[in-house]
Amino acid sequence: MDTNTKEVNLTGTLQKVLYQNEENKYCIAVLSNGQKICGVYFDTNLKMLEGEEILLTGLWETHKKYGVQFAFTSLVIKEAEIFFFLTKIVKGIGKKVAKELLKKYDEDELCEILDNRPSVLLEVQGIKDKKLTQIVTSWNKFKHLRELGSFLGQYGVTSNLINKIYQEFGEVENLIEKIQENPYLLIRIKGIGFKKADEIGRALGIEEHSTFRVGACMSFVLKDYCDNNGNSSISKDKLYSLCDDNLNFNNQFELYEKVLIQILSTKDIHQTTENRYAPSMLWNAEKRILEFFQTRAKANPNRPIVAGFQNYITKKEATLGFTLSEEQKKAVELINDGANTVLLVGYAGTGKSTSSRAILELIEETISFNDIKCMALSGIASQRISDTTGYESATIQSELIKMQNSDKDYFSYKAILVDEASMINSVTFYQVISKVHPDCIFIIVGDDGQLPAIGAGDILADAIKFKLAPVCKLTKIYRHNELQAIATIANEIRKGEVPEYDKTYEDFKFLDVSIPSYYAQKAILTDYEMNMLRNDNNTKILHTIINTASHYLKDTYSYIKEKEISKALTLFQVITPIKSGTLGVENLNMNLQKLFNSTKGQAYKSKTYEYKLTDKVIHIKNENMKAQSMNEYKKGSIDFVEKRIFNGQLGMIIKLDFEINKAIILYPNDDMVVFYDFDMLDNLISLAYCLTIHKTQGMEYDTALIPMTFSHYIMHNTKLLYTAITRAKNMCFVVGEKEAFESACKKIEITQRETVINDIMS
Repeated sequence: MDTNTKEVNLTGTLQKVLYQNEENKYCIAVLSNGQKICGVYFDTNLKMLEGEEILLTGLWETHKKYGVQFAFTSLVIKEAEIFFFLTKIVKGIGKKVAKELLKKYDEDELCEILDNRPSVLLEVQGIKDKKLTQIVTSWNKFKHLRELGSFLGQYGVTSNLINKIYQEFGEVENLIEKIQENPYLLIRIKGIGFKKADEIGRALGIEEHSTFRVGACMSFVLKDYCDNNGNSSISKDKLYSLCDDNLNFNNQFELYEKVLIQILSTKDIHQTTENRYAPSMLWNAEKRILEFFQTRAKANPNRPIVAGFQNYITKKEATLGFTLSEEQKKAVELINDGANTVLLVGYAGTGKSTSSRAILELIEETISFNDIKCMALSGIASQRISDTTGYESATIQSELIKMQNSDKDYFSYKAILVDEASMINSVTFYQVISKVHPDCIFIIVGDDGQLPAIGAGDILADAIKFKLAPVCKLTKIYRHNELQAIATIANEIRKGEVPEYDKTYEDFKFLDVSIPSYYAQKAILTDYEMNMLRNDNNTKILHTIINTASHYLKDTYSYIKEKEISKALTLFQVITPIKSGTLGVENLNMNLQKLFNSTKGQAYKSKTYEYKLTDKVIHIKNENMKAQSMNEYKKGSIDFVEKRIFNGQLGMIIKLDFEINKAIILYPNDDMVVFYDFDMLDNLISLAYCLTIHKTQGMEYDTALIPMTFSHYIMHNTKLLYTAITRAKNMCFVVGEKEAFESACKKIEITQRETVINDIMS
C-alpha cells in the first residue's frame, strides 16, 4: 500500500455507504464524484449522513485490491454554522425554510429580525403564526449558544454531536467558558466519551500527565465499565488497565495511586473492599439495600395472620379453584408465620402469579384491599400482575413520582409486592426500598433465569445467593396439557439442554430455514463464501418472518380500528438479539413497517426511520416530556403536565403535526399522550415492530417471533434465549437455522456480575 505522509483535506457529498463494520466502526463509502473513501467513524451510523456534504482529513492511498481511495482520519459535516443552527437547534425551521431565509437575508440581518421584528418572517412561504411562535420561542432559548458550533467544530466535533451538546447544556450560561475550563464536562454526552473530550482538552493545553486529566479518565472508565457491563464495582488492576487504554500510558502505577487517593477524598469513588472500587452512587445504593435487608431480618416476626394454617389453605384452595403445591404453600406459610420480607423466585411456568395471589389474599385477612399494592418496572408487567392477582398495581416510577410530590417519608401501603425483580437495577431498587415502611410486608417476585437488569447491579441474584431474606424457590412447571410447551422448552434451554423443539405444539413452533449440510459446507468454503451463504439464508429467514407476521395483520388492524391500542401493541412482536444486519432490529423494523403500516399520509423521515401515523414505537430514554391524558387531548386542551417517560414504554403515533413539527404518541397503558419535536425523534423513540431481547425484559406479548442464525452467534446464550422465549404468552415462533438454535441452547451463560453487595458479603 502506497501512502503520502502529509494529511490533506477532501470535500464532497457522501453518496453511498458500501460497507460498515458494527464492531470496529470501519467504513467504506463513495462520494458523488465517484471517489472512494474509507476509515473509522464512531459518532453515528454513517448511512445517516448520505446526501450530506462532508469535510474529510486524511491520506490518499493505493490498495492492492480496491485501487485508489482516501483513508480519512476525521469526517465532519460541512454546513454553514448558521444553517446548522437554524435547522438542527431552532425548532420549526427545516432545511427548505432555512435555505429560503438565508437566500433572502444575510446572517446578521436574519438574526436582527429574529430578535426585534420576527413578524416579518410571516412573508416567507412555510411560516405561519403557529410556527413563528415556535421559532421565536426556540430562538430566544438557544441563541446564546450560536458560537458553540464554531468553537467545537475546530476540534473535530461533528454537527451530530454538537446537536446533542445543545440539547444537554441548553440552559447553561457561559458554556464555552465552562468547556474551556473543563472539557471533560462533555463526557456526559452519549457518543463523546473520554477520548473525544480529551482531544479537546489536549488542544486547549491540558498536560498529558496532569492529575486533572487522569482523574477525569479514572472517573469516566469506572462509570463506563459499570454502565456497559452491569457491574457495580471493579478491581484496581482492571481500573488501572482501562486508564492505560484510554490515556495511552503504560503502568503509571504511582500516578494512578496519587489520583485515586484524591478522588476517594472527594467521595466520587468509594473503596468497597481491599483493591475493589465502585462509583459512590452505586456504593451508597447497594450498601443501603444490604442494610435494609439486614435490619428487617433482625426485626421481631409479626404474629401469625391465621391460626390453623392447613385448614385455611384447604378452604382457600376451594375458592381459588386449584390446589397449591408444597412449594407454593411454603411461600404463603412464610408470610403467615410472620416474615416481613420474602423472596418468591421461580422460573417460567412455575406458578409465581398464583403464589403471589395466594400470599396477598392471606395478607388481606388482616389489612384492607387498598393497603396492598403491586409494582413492576414496566407498564405491561404492572398490568399483568394486577390481572393475575386481582390487586391494584402501578409502575415503580409512577409510585416514586407520587412520593416526590407528597410530604411523606414512606409509601402508605401496608403490603407491597414487587414483580419482575430480576430487571430492577441497584439504583431503582434502592429508590423503592428507601420508601418502604419498616412495618410494611415486602414481597419480591422474580425469575433468576432471566437476563439481569439493564444498568448496574444484580439485586435479585445477590439477595438469593446471600439469603438476605427467606427464599421460596418454585421449581415445578405447570402445563394444562402436553401440547403447551413454552415453559418446558424455555426451562430446558435455561439448563443448557436442547429441547424437543421440532414436535407439534399449540404454543411453540420452529420454522426451519437452515443452510443445507451447514457444518460440511463450513469445512470446505472460504470465509467469504460462507458469509455469502449466510447472507442468502438470512434473506430467506427474513421472508419467512414477513410471511408469518402477515397472519397477524387483520387482528392488528381490527384492534386499531376498535381503539384497543394496548392489544394492538402486544399482539405480535419480533425479538432479535442484535441491532445491525439483515436480521437486526433496524432492517426488521423497516420491513415489518412496510407490512403493518400502509398509511398513505405524510410521513416524517428521521436519520434512522420514516415515521408514519399508527406506527408502533418505543421510548428509548428516560426523559421528562409534555403530556396530557387521552381525555384532555380529545377535548383539545392546551394545558400540559410534565411526565417522566421511561425507557421501554410502548406507544403508537396518533398524529404527525407538520405545522408545529411534532409527533404525538399515545402510551395506552399509562393513559398518556406525549408530544415530541420531530428533530428529537431519533434521540427519544424508535420503531418497535422489532425489539432487542434486552428491550423486551419484563414485557409479555400474545405472540413472539425470534430469528435464529449463526450470524448472531456472538449474542447467543441460554439466558438470552430463555428470556426471549418467555416473552410469549400464547405462541412463540423461532425462525431459522436448526444448528444455530441447538448451539445457542448449549451455550450456558455463567457470567456473574461484580457487585458491591458481593464485595461486602464475600
